[in-house]
Amino acid sequence: MQTAWFIAAAPEQSLPEKRAATSKRSYTGEKFAMKVLSLLVACTVACPAVAEHKLPPFTEAVLPIGNDIYAVSIGPGGPDEEFGSDATNGGLYKVASDGASEEIKLSDGQGLRNPTGMVRSGNQIVIVDGNEVISTASDGTVNWRQALDEDGVFLYDIEVLDENTILVSDFGRGRFLSVATQTGQIQPYLGDLRISGLARFAVAETGIYAVSWGSDDAWDSALYWVPHSDDGHTAATLSDGFGNLESVELINDIVVVGGYRGHKEHPIAKLMRVETNGTILPLDAGSHSRGISDILFDGSSIWLTYFYDASYAELPSQAAQNLD
Repeated sequence: MQTAWFIAAAPEQSLPEKRAATSKRSYTGEKFAMKVLSLLVACTVACPAVAEHKLPPFTEAVLPIGNDIYAVSIGPGGPDEEFGSDATNGGLYKVASDGASEEIKLSDGQGLRNPTGMVRSGNQIVIVDGNEVISTASDGTVNWRQALDEDGVFLYDIEVLDENTILVSDFGRGRFLSVATQTGQIQPYLGDLRISGLARFAVAETGIYAVSWGSDDAWDSALYWVPHSDDGHTAATLSDGFGNLESVELINDIVVVGGYRGHKEHPIAKLMRVETNGTILPLDAGSHSRGISDILFDGSSIWLTYFYDASYAELPSQAAQNLD
């Protein structure tokens, strides 16, 4: 059944409009997280409309810090022009509620090419950009910048593993990498594990939920589970049949994925909930958009980034706080 806000419809290398090569963001109390999830599933037509806010063109992700919203954009040329280019057309922005954006210039003068992900680590914003990882203060003061100069590298998503370690996905080679929080040292993670078209991921206590982009004309995008403690470093397919997934987020025990062509059984959906048995429930949020590049749950709100629509939505949490 569809609602005005979410459909509680339910849950498992290349790019059409979007790609040419390519959580544990924060924790919250279980009780509050369950209230948010209850809202996603039970909200009726009486729910308030979700306001959308403008972003710079081709923004990949947003990151709320205090009262400020930060965004990373790959640049005005879009994926066809920017991906694979060494031109520093990408940027880190502070975005006002009225849509006005201020580009934050990095202090090392090297700029950004095609940044696709960022995460907060302490008082730093850590960004992935092509083959580089950059740690910067919110005012652009660069703490460190590290490059991985190996063939095929295209770093895509970034999440905090613990206070000393950040994880990064390498879309180009289908690998996970670890990054030292203080120095930026980059090392292999999970051995020889490979997931073709590895895009974004979410870190859970015992493992990683990850999504693959897939091909542009088939339903071969998938959601995977990778346990931290598996010496064999294997990825189990939890659900497949998606079309160009890009994002995934974990809200308590619920996995939500986002992309561009939905699922073979729900081709219109852009946001979907995946049940533990692999059943897919399409959600109404984002269905009007051309696709969802990133999902973030920060402990009080759910943030959706609409890549081609140059906008983001903050799903309100106050209604959830009023639930018993």
